[in-house]
Amino acid sequence: YYGLSKSYGEDMAQFYFDRYGVETVSIRIGSIFPEATNRRMLASWMSMDDFEQLLRRALFIPGVGHTIVYGMSANAKTWWDNRHAAHLGYAPKDSSEIFRAKVEAQPQPAADDPVATLQGGAFTAAGPFDPLAN
Repeated sequence: YYGLSKSYGEDMAQFYFDRYGVETVSIRIGSIFPEATNRRMLASWMSMDDFEQLLRRALFIPGVGHTIVYGMSANAKTWWDNRHAAHLGYAPKDSSEIFRAKVEAQPQPAADDPVATLQGGAFTAAGPFDPLAN
Protein backbone atom coordinates (compact mmCIF):
# COMPACT_ATOMS: atom_id res chain seq x y z
CA TYR A 1 0.00 0.00 0.00
CA TYR A 2 3.00 2.25 -0.47
CA GLY A 3 1.44 4.03 -3.46
CA LEU A 4 -1.73 4.77 -1.52
CA SER A 5 0.19 6.27 1.40
CA LYS A 6 2.40 8.26 -0.99
CA SER A 7 -0.66 9.68 -2.76
CA TYR A 8 -2.27 10.60 0.56
CA GLY A 9 0.90 12.33 1.72
CA GLU A 10 1.07 14.36 -1.49
CA ASP A 11 -2.60 15.34 -1.12
CA MET A 12 -1.97 16.43 2.48
CA ALA A 13 1.04 18.47 1.37
CA GLN A 14 -1.11 20.20 -1.25
CA PHE A 15 -3.80 20.89 1.36
CA TYR A 16 -1.29 22.41 3.79
CA PHE A 17 0.15 24.60 1.04
CA ASP A 18 -3.29 25.76 -0.12
CA ARG A 19 -4.57 26.36 3.41
CA TYR A 20 -1.51 27.51 5.35
CA GLY A 21 1.21 28.25 2.79
CA VAL A 22 3.44 25.39 3.95
CA GLU A 23 5.79 24.66 1.05
CA THR A 24 6.84 21.12 0.23
CA VAL A 25 8.53 19.12 -2.49
CA SER A 26 7.27 15.57 -2.85
CA ILE A 27 9.90 13.39 -4.53
CA ARG A 28 8.74 10.22 -6.27
CA ILE A 29 11.97 8.26 -6.18
CA GLY A 30 12.52 5.70 -8.93
CA SER A 31 15.52 3.45 -8.16
CA ILE A 32 18.56 4.70 -6.29
CA PHE A 33 21.33 2.13 -6.53
CA PRO A 34 24.99 2.26 -7.54
CA GLU A 35 23.97 1.01 -10.99
CA ALA A 36 20.91 0.01 -12.99
CA THR A 37 20.67 -3.79 -12.82
CA ASN A 38 17.52 -4.59 -14.83
CA ARG A 39 15.47 -3.26 -17.74
CA ARG A 40 13.00 -1.51 -15.47
CA MET A 41 15.81 0.39 -13.76
CA LEU A 42 17.07 1.69 -17.12
CA ALA A 43 13.98 3.95 -17.01
CA SER A 44 13.76 4.62 -13.26
CA TRP A 45 17.42 4.77 -12.15
CA MET A 46 18.84 7.72 -10.23
CA SER A 47 22.48 8.18 -9.28
CA MET A 48 23.45 9.21 -5.77
CA ASP A 49 24.96 12.44 -7.14
CA ASP A 50 21.72 13.35 -8.91
CA PHE A 51 19.73 12.46 -5.79
CA GLU A 52 21.93 14.72 -3.67
CA GLN A 53 21.45 17.57 -6.15
CA LEU A 54 17.65 17.14 -6.20
CA LEU A 55 17.43 16.85 -2.42
CA ARG A 56 19.53 19.97 -1.86
CA ARG A 57 17.38 21.92 -4.30
CA ALA A 58 14.17 20.66 -2.70
CA LEU A 59 15.43 21.79 0.71
CA PHE A 60 16.97 25.15 -0.15
CA ILE A 61 15.32 26.66 -3.25
CA PRO A 62 12.75 29.27 -2.12
CA GLY A 63 9.25 29.53 -3.52
CA VAL A 64 8.59 25.88 -4.31
CA GLY A 65 4.90 25.96 -3.38
CA HIS A 66 3.86 22.34 -3.48
CA THR A 67 5.84 20.59 -6.16
CA ILE A 68 5.79 16.92 -7.13
CA VAL A 69 8.91 15.72 -8.93
CA TYR A 70 10.33 12.40 -10.00
CA GLY A 71 13.65 11.28 -8.60
CA MET A 72 15.41 10.03 -11.71
CA SER A 73 18.58 10.74 -13.62
CA ALA A 74 18.74 11.88 -17.25
CA ASN A 75 17.88 8.43 -18.60
CA ALA A 76 17.37 8.03 -22.36
CA LYS A 77 14.04 6.27 -21.87
CA THR A 78 11.77 6.99 -18.95
CA TRP A 79 8.14 6.61 -17.95
CA TRP A 80 7.67 9.98 -16.28
CA ASP A 81 7.26 13.62 -17.23
CA ASN A 82 9.57 15.55 -14.91
CA ARG A 83 9.01 19.09 -16.23
CA HIS A 84 8.06 20.33 -12.72
CA ALA A 85 11.64 19.72 -11.57
CA ALA A 86 12.82 22.55 -13.82
CA HIS A 87 11.73 25.36 -11.50
CA LEU A 88 13.88 23.79 -8.79
CA GLY A 89 16.85 24.09 -11.13
CA TYR A 90 17.32 20.32 -11.06
CA ALA A 91 19.54 19.26 -13.96
CA PRO A 92 20.53 15.59 -13.64
CA LYS A 93 24.05 14.81 -14.83
CA ASP A 94 24.02 11.01 -14.95
CA SER A 95 22.21 8.48 -17.13
CA SER A 96 21.48 4.76 -16.96
CA GLU A 97 22.81 4.36 -20.52
CA ILE A 98 26.24 3.39 -19.19
CA PHE A 99 24.61 0.19 -17.84
CA ARG A 100 22.45 -0.64 -20.89
CA ALA A 101 24.78 -3.20 -22.53
CA LYS A 102 25.26 -5.11 -19.28
CA VAL A 103 21.51 -5.11 -18.52
CA GLU A 104 20.48 -6.12 -22.04
CA ALA A 105 22.97 -9.01 -21.96
CA GLN A 106 20.78 -10.61 -19.26
CA PRO A 107 17.97 -12.99 -20.24
CA GLN A 108 14.64 -11.30 -21.02
CA PRO A 109 12.19 -11.39 -18.10
CA ALA A 110 8.93 -13.29 -18.48
CA ALA A 111 6.18 -11.32 -20.23
CA ASP A 112 4.07 -11.36 -17.05
CA ASP A 113 6.89 -10.52 -14.63
CA PRO A 114 5.65 -7.55 -12.53
CA VAL A 115 9.19 -6.24 -12.15
CA ALA A 116 9.30 -5.75 -15.92
CA THR A 117 5.71 -4.79 -16.68
CA LEU A 118 4.15 -2.82 -13.82
CA GLN A 119 4.88 0.63 -12.45
CA GLY A 120 5.22 -0.72 -8.90
CA GLY A 121 7.56 -3.52 -9.96
CA ALA A 122 8.10 -6.24 -7.35
CA PHE A 123 5.93 -4.39 -4.83
CA THR A 124 2.85 -5.26 -6.89
CA ALA A 125 3.45 -8.96 -6.24
CA ALA A 126 3.42 -8.39 -2.47
CA GLY A 127 -0.36 -8.23 -2.04
CA PRO A 128 -3.05 -7.57 -1.13
CA PHE A 129 -3.58 -11.04 0.18
CA ASP A 130 -6.74 -12.87 1.11
CA PRO A 131 -6.84 -12.68 4.95
CA LEU A 132 -8.92 -15.89 5.07
CA ALA A 133 -6.48 -17.97 3.04
CA ASN A 134 -3.94 -20.10 4.89
